[in-house]
Amino acid sequence: MSKTAKTIMAYGIYAIGAGLGFLFMPNFCLNLFGFEATSEHWIRIVAILTLGIAYYYISSAKAGDKHFFDISWKGRIWFFSASSMLAVFDVAPWNIILIGVVDLITALWTAYTLKNE
Repeated sequence: MSKTAKTIMAYGIYAIGAGLGFLFMPNFCLNLFGFEATSEHWIRIVAILTLGIAYYYISSAKAGDKHFFDISWKGRIWFFSASSMLAVFDVAPWNIILIGVVDLITALWTAYTLKNE
């Protein structure tokens, strides 16, 4: 497995953890990021989507899909930027940015390894 594939696999594993956490322990996970507890069902819907995304990442890492590697880091940068804009425009609290930080860090890691392979 290439270094870039390992970054994609790492993100996929993170996404599994986040997806399972928000699916089965949503309020615990929300509290980790400084959000209030909720009884809304949407958090679990997003968790299920996150688990689906994790499947794409892990499958692509195993397959060595360089096209996916390239588009995925850009998508994670977009996610960080978009979630940050929610805070900047006061649509969401500032701590929404914390959720995107992992995406930013892993996106930069993937971009770096892609450039150097």
